[in-house]
Amino acid sequence: MDAIVCVDACFTQKRRKNQGKAWVPPMQHPETVFVSPEDAKTMETLVESAQPLHSRPRNTASGTQHGSSQASAEYEPGLHVPTAVLDECNDSFIAADSNRVKASTLFFADTGLMALLCRHDRVLWLVNMTSAGEKQHYVLCLLDKLFAHIPAAMRIGVLYDIGCQLHRSCMKYNFLPDTQGRIVFGISVFHAYGHQWPCQIVYHLRKCPGFGLTDGEGCERFWSSIKLLIPSLRVSGYYNRIYSLDNQIKRLDEKSLLELGNWLKRKWIKTAERKEKQDDVLDGVWNAGITESHLREQWRLQVVEQTKPLKKQSKDLANKEIQDILILTKTLDMHKEEVAEYQTLLEAETDIPSGQSWNIGELLEEAVD
Repeated sequence: MDAIVCVDACFTQKRRKNQGKAWVPPMQHPETVFVSPEDAKTMETLVESAQPLHSRPRNTASGTQHGSSQASAEYEPGLHVPTAVLDECNDSFIAADSNRVKASTLFFADTGLMALLCRHDRVLWLVNMTSAGEKQHYVLCLLDKLFAHIPAAMRIGVLYDIGCQLHRSCMKYNFLPDTQGRIVFGISVFHAYGHQWPCQIVYHLRKCPGFGLTDGEGCERFWSSIKLLIPSLRVSGYYNRIYSLDNQIKRLDEKSLLELGNWLKRKWIKTAERKEKQDDVLDGVWNAGITESHLREQWRLQVVEQTKPLKKQSKDLANKEIQDILILTKTLDMHKEEVAEYQTLLEAETDIPSGQSWNIGELLEEAVD
């Protein structure tokens, strides 16, 4: 891939509804990073129309239609993680539930921010959130803005705490149709361990080629850097809030540019240290006669095996397993009785019955098995 970005939402950066009706001049920063409300509204309309109200699931962020034939299938088209696993990931993450109230629209006019950052922790775009939950059209709006400003041949790695659900919706509802083939979806490293293991195998950024040592948590560091604005912006006007955030981001960009050399030096040293350790491990593997192609093939087989749909639980399946265990137990008891019988014959120095030949070692092995 050619570039890596991360996306996340923050519901602490919200603004209370104005108590008065005083007119405020519409200030706008000349280098604003905010997506226009009109673009966000257009994407919201597109998403809502793609998910008709009569068939829209309880959780619109996941795109799962419970009770449909597609939801009951083992895999959904274009995905390599079983549907049941994606459902479990969806249910375990608050961010995937767009209907969950994270900031009351009764008291707040602006409920939060969603950011799109490059892997160097620099803000590319922000979108102002006005809904109570983390609606999916916000992240789609940011990605649409990104692809409108980059060459048509670029492939982008997108890290999101619920990247599996975003990928699922894009495939199911054909969101971003012109750029789907240029996106590699992944899950940021801090949130990855909250997902099911088959989901991690496919979307974990350490297991997905191209992400390297990127952690995908640049948004978290950005939220920390602007937290000092929370008290004042909570009671500010709409334009003052946007303008103040733009100014703060401009200041952070200037600061990060001055520290870019140290950032690159630190990353380079850390990468060299990790590479040296991995080279030592790989040298031992190569000396053991194991080839790289063999390792890659084993990983491919592991992915195939561990992303298979789990067997469905049923009463008949449980009864069959119990029956098999009972048969094995009975067979083991018979072998033990046979071994005891021949042991008695040996101790009594009695001849073996005619027509029989046996080996006590084999009988013991069978009994242990």
